Amino acid sequence: MSTPTLALLLGGVVPACLWGISAIFQKLSTHHGLEPGPFLSAFGLIITLSGVVFAIVQRRPVGPSWAGLQYALAAGLFYAVAAGLISFALLRFGSPISKLAPILGCNVLITVLLGAFLLGEAQSLNVWKLVGGTLVVLSGLALVTTA
Repeated sequence: MSTPTLALLLGGVVPACLWGISAIFQKLSTHHGLEPGPFLSAFGLIITLSGVVFAIVQRRPVGPSWAGLQYALAAGLFYAVAAGLISFALLRFGSPISKLAPILGCNVLITVLLGAFLLGEAQSLNVWKLVGGTLVVLSGLALVTTA
């Protein structure tokens, strides 16, 4: 298996499947009355333990950079607020995860746009494919949320 294929598998396909399964467990936690605060605390505990395991397994002679840690904290903040809002919507409004998940899946559009404009990745993108893919994603979103 080529390195780019392995990267897409380990960095894309497997995490997408795991996040999909995670959403089911999040819905089940709210189904059993767990509010966003305790959910995020339990979720965060597992993330912390996973971080320790990854740090041990991928031990490097040089410690993490302060700038890298600041970006990690910002990523964690955005992720935590998003996960808390999802739990809130699931618990408070009884939203079906099957309707929320397609909307949540549109985060890729935000990531692509921000990557293109803020990280300078626009040169490597085919604009027509980007527009076409965006239309397909939005069409899929419309179909699934109205099912």
